[in-house]
Amino acid sequence: MGLILIVDDQIEACRPLQLLFKHLGHRGVCVTSGEDALTWLRSQLPDLMILDVMMPGMDGIEVLRRVRADPSTSAVPIVMFSAVSDPGFMAHAKDKGANDYWVKASMGFDQVREKVSALLPTAEGGGDAAAGPLPRP
Repeated sequence: MGLILIVDDQIEACRPLQLLFKHLGHRGVCVTSGEDALTWLRSQLPDLMILDVMMPGMDGIEVLRRVRADPSTSAVPIVMFSAVSDPGFMAHAKDKGANDYWVKASMGFDQVREKVSALLPTAEGGGDAAAGPLPRP
């Protein structure tokens, strides 16, 4: 079971992901701001972070930058999750350190399951070569 931190300023976008991850055997924790995400990361590290791009205050790209700059959090796999589908922006997020970029409303259950399985360790193995397997908690 993986611990997944979901960061989205709209709780109604967070809850379905939390339920989906529970169905997949993981635990999803929701926070609603970039500041709250950084505070949460000071107390524990998730196996995966799902990070919204457009949030008031600190946006997802700034959260990504700060997480990657901190040696204690830099190895956490991060998936940007946004309504922004511009290929240039997606490439920018990956250049800044995102492991993947998912476009909201275009991800089906099977696709999310497949991508999460590639990023999180499972009983059968898991973790892809790009992100590397994560140590078990």
